[in-house]
Amino acid sequence: MPKAPGSVGSGTGGATVLKRNQACHQCRRRKLKCDARRPCSTCVRSHKHARDHAQPGVNLPERPECTFDEVATTETPSTPSDSPKNRFERLETRIKELEALLSQKEQATSPDANPSSSSTLSSIQNSPASIQSVPSNSRPGSASTMNFPSDLESLLSPSNLDMNAQTVNPYFWNGNSHLIEGASARIDAPLLSSGMDVIWSHWPVNLPHPELIRHLVDMFFLFHPHASRLFHRANFIASLSYPPDHPDFPVAPVLHAICAVSAIYTAAGGPRTNAADFPYEGQFAQPDLPDTFAEQQASHAKETVEKYLNRGQHLVQCVQTYVLLTWYYWCHSKWVELFTCSGQSLRVAIPLGLNICPPFRSLLGSSPTMSIISPPRTPIEDEIRRNTFWLAYAVDRQHGSGTGWALSLDDDDIAQVFPVTMEQFELGIPVNYNVRQWCHVREAVLFHPPDITDSFTLYIKSTMLLSFVKNFNHRYRIKSNLGDARFLPARNFATQVYGDQPDIRSSPAFLELDQLLMSFRSSFPSNLKDPFRNGQVDTHLYTTFLTAHVSMILFHEPHANLERNCTSAAKILESARAILELIYAMWSTNYDIGLLDYFCSFCWYLAGQCFGRFLHAAQEAACVQQIDTLRAELDFVRMALSKMAERVPLSYRYQRMLDAVHLSLADGRPISTVSDQQLLANVSQASANHPDVAYFLKINNINPQP
Repeated sequence: MPKAPGSVGSGTGGATVLKRNQACHQCRRRKLKCDARRPCSTCVRSHKHARDHAQPGVNLPERPECTFDEVATTETPSTPSDSPKNRFERLETRIKELEALLSQKEQATSPDANPSSSSTLSSIQNSPASIQSVPSNSRPGSASTMNFPSDLESLLSPSNLDMNAQTVNPYFWNGNSHLIEGASARIDAPLLSSGMDVIWSHWPVNLPHPELIRHLVDMFFLFHPHASRLFHRANFIASLSYPPDHPDFPVAPVLHAICAVSAIYTAAGGPRTNAADFPYEGQFAQPDLPDTFAEQQASHAKETVEKYLNRGQHLVQCVQTYVLLTWYYWCHSKWVELFTCSGQSLRVAIPLGLNICPPFRSLLGSSPTMSIISPPRTPIEDEIRRNTFWLAYAVDRQHGSGTGWALSLDDDDIAQVFPVTMEQFELGIPVNYNVRQWCHVREAVLFHPPDITDSFTLYIKSTMLLSFVKNFNHRYRIKSNLGDARFLPARNFATQVYGDQPDIRSSPAFLELDQLLMSFRSSFPSNLKDPFRNGQVDTHLYTTFLTAHVSMILFHEPHANLERNCTSAAKILESARAILELIYAMWSTNYDIGLLDYFCSFCWYLAGQCFGRFLHAAQEAACVQQIDTLRAELDFVRMALSKMAERVPLSYRYQRMLDAVHLSLADGRPISTVSDQQLLANVSQASANHPDVAYFLKINNINPQP
């Protein structure tokens, strides 16, 4: 007779129906019947037969090998199947266990949690995340990305973990700026206990360990003056919690660039390069720096951002990547890379429509849209795009003010509103365009509505002054040659001698811009007149004050004549000493000057260069009193730059330029080394032949000694 379907013969009792995959692995493999006992009777018989007929010397286990799937029940087949009530009780128990584990994890990662450094160090060193490295396809012969450090030992040392986040701030005594390197090398305890035991299998190639990424991002937002304007801090840090393939996870070029920029604020990525160890030969020659962690990350950022551009993906983040790269190259005084990346950031921003706002668009009917990307979804995203453009604009104007090269984007092609305040940006408060200021309205530079103006707004307006001065100096000869009446100087035939060149300062364009520069310094709102208000350093406002004086120097320096009564010479000396007063004020605080905007080093250098020019003229006039004063002023600027150079290689280069000026003035002869001559000519704005300053000193009530 045929057997009943689904029955298994156990020898006694009624038949028991087994569930799917309830039989043991051995019976399923051998295709034998199984009673699902533990061990089952089939495996017991097979084991007994194997022991009875084993060859001499063969050791067999005492118990048979009989294994089951985890889903198999632990009860014997004689036991009836679980009731729905029992299954629900087991599920509820399991849910409570998972909720308890999740609660413990949230407590460990909350900001209030502060576990001991020893327990945190032990847990992280024993976790797979502390020893697993990200696959890297670094160049042959170069250090791997994860070699800084390989297992995060130096990053997670107890000396670096015992510092609270509140102790890491820029207000260290600037004579001990190296303390920040040790302080910022630690990772906060909540970060280490985040429970990230493994790295995502699809973690981007060449990116550092996720914990190191988070640490460098924290340092970036903590120390860089523009970090919280280029990105929305809360949203960006939250996006790091997503998987790498999540649409809101930051793209790899942005993270690579942040790692490169943040390397000067922390030793977590490895030792920083000391700029003094590498010579700077020639006008545009780059130092042969080692393949450091920052250099690798900058190279990876540059390679990956081009791939995204070619695919037309994440274009706004591509512009942000170029802005970050300009900061990195500027900090390390790499002029060629700085110029190309700065221009690339603005050129990419144009088709994205970041330089213009409705209703200003082209009259050409074939271009109905002014942007190739979709409109912003939130006010925060809208302001991020606007801030990205303005920061790219600022870098282009600042580094371009010290060169003779044309700017990357003309001011006439920009019709954008100024940024909102930091509070409005962080909270995502939309501000109507009807109450905001447009940059193409020139009078907006002098009017600052308090509801929509903060130090960053003034910072952007000050960079526009640099642009006005640059365009005037760069285009004057072209405009005057074309017969533009605004650029034609007035002629006074009663006093002008035949053959004398007309005074450019009498042209309407010069007088208008000169008045604008003088008015800007006195137009600041009452709450924005002191960059050291309430004992805090406002880096944006401090840079704005410096920029106002630098604009005056750049504007009047080509016309300064020290051998006669010259208002331009008086103005550049006044502005240089105003910059010196700002250096004095910063030096009197405990703020680390290595955390200032990179443009500050150029401002300080330009003031020192003016002092060098007047010092040379005073030596020619044998004015001892002025010689001592100007030499002391020049020496202090050199000392300030040397202190900033401990962190910023760009400052070291400017310091060398002033050292060359000081050396030539001290010896009384031109600089002897060719490299120093080329280096000085790279940024020097002064004339090669300095005239006598005797008459100029006389009109300032100082009598030169014979």
